[in-house]
Amino acid sequence: MSCKNEIELKSLAAGGCLCGAIRYRIAPGPVRESGYCHCRTCQRQSGAPAVAFFAVAPGRFDYLKGSPAGLRASDHATREFCSSCGTYLVFREDDAAATIAINTATLDEPALIPPLYHIYHDSRIGWFETADDLPRHARGL
Repeated sequence: MSCKNEIELKSLAAGGCLCGAIRYRIAPGPVRESGYCHCRTCQRQSGAPAVAFFAVAPGRFDYLKGSPAGLRASDHATREFCSSCGTYLVFREDDAAATIAINTATLDEPALIPPLYHIYHDSRIGWFETADDLPRHARGL
């Protein structure tokens, strides 16, 4: 099952970590995915009940300042974070042609890219629910 994603990033966007050691930018273009992830790995990585994320082509994402640390939390991707403050920034798949998923809350203007669905809703923590009518998928898309 897939969700139509109609978000287009119309101008350059930027973001970074809490302490400012890492900064990134994203070139304009289509946002291929944008949602909330409720999987246990995202919950543990972020310390939050869900992570808002969006995905773009890897060639549109660049680090401007600093170098992230990486954690292999699965057999197919690395989660990148600031080694100084711990901010979870990016989910980067091993396949160089795959999208790169960016933690929406790390954008300077997170409202630019709103979530359009929920994934891994079966892993949702029972006391947490968002007040929206977005599609909820038991697992991934």
